[in-house]
Amino acid sequence: MYEEETGMIDPKNPFRNETEFREYNSDYGEIVPQIRIEGCQIPLFPNVRERQNIRKYENIVGGFLLMHFILMNLLAFFLMEGYILLQRMIDTIASGGELPVNYDKLVMDYFENTSSYMVITMLAIAPCSLLVVWLGCKATKIPISTLFQTKNFTPGLALQYIAIALLIQTATGYLSVWITDLLEGVGVSAYQPDLSPSQDIKSVIISIIYSVIVAPITEELLVRGFVMKNFCRSGQRFGIILSAFFFGIWHENIAQFILAFAAGCFFGYITIKHNSLIPSMIAHMAVNGCAEFFDLCDNYHWELAGDIFNVFYMLMVIAGLILLIRMAVRERFPRSTPEQAERGIRIALTAPVLMLVFFCHIASAVMYIIQESA
Repeated sequence: MYEEETGMIDPKNPFRNETEFREYNSDYGEIVPQIRIEGCQIPLFPNVRERQNIRKYENIVGGFLLMHFILMNLLAFFLMEGYILLQRMIDTIASGGELPVNYDKLVMDYFENTSSYMVITMLAIAPCSLLVVWLGCKATKIPISTLFQTKNFTPGLALQYIAIALLIQTATGYLSVWITDLLEGVGVSAYQPDLSPSQDIKSVIISIIYSVIVAPITEELLVRGFVMKNFCRSGQRFGIILSAFFFGIWHENIAQFILAFAAGCFFGYITIKHNSLIPSMIAHMAVNGCAEFFDLCDNYHWELAGDIFNVFYMLMVIAGLILLIRMAVRERFPRSTPEQAERGIRIALTAPVLMLVFFCHIASAVMYIIQESA
């Protein structure tokens, strides 16, 4: 329609891809400035300048993700060291200067089993994520308001997406157990973070706040917002899958990678479909909320509540399976045109900063596996 009216390539659909959601796309004129010149054509293979511009945005994303990785770990380290130092000072005064020989171990055990651990985790990750989103969107000229231009989203659709997300959570849970068993069969202990909640009421409250509210909002802003928006510049299919992959390796363990990648693909699709992060935030909150409630039931031995909720959960999972099948039949996951395929993974693999982030997370995951297997 745009090309018929103007005689020029549509900057928001330069590859004439009818499977994509046009409203979500960024202006491809930022990659190919001459796109608004009448008679301009997008060739099958990108020229050197076009490749450089695509790679530029991928390296910017990589740079900010690297900044997130470094700042998050540094902040967590200094917060933890500050906490231990403060605790040591308090205990030294309280004990008259006499501390037990194994004091450091006692402090770490106490730290890991109280609300302090979750507070420091939240204070390390959330601010870094928000800072990267704000600076990254400024650097790539993405107004944050454009991440929330919600279209055709209703409470009924929200419930359907929650059901599908719970199905994905259940299916990937079984898959991760199977893969973990396979690895252990060959002598490799797959690292799994200890997410079991403490019975301390402050820890429970902070865990719920972080897992159900803070993490879904900040992670969706970072991954489905800043990261995916930039990866989608040359194709929505590529952007969804690559952002889901980085969302997976960000968790640095096999079990969470499987869930994060599968859920990330689904969250990415509904974000693009509705041109908004709100649907993915709601589905993400529901997944984390259900996991938190099951943990509470196990931790406090709420057998009846757990049984009732499990029935409801399984009904939602069955509904999710039906809805996912219907979605697969009626809707279409964005496909790549031949031109978009030439502007996808081949160029991303030559973006050095993006690859550096990938290797940092892989190295961190391998380190955890080695420690677990030792």
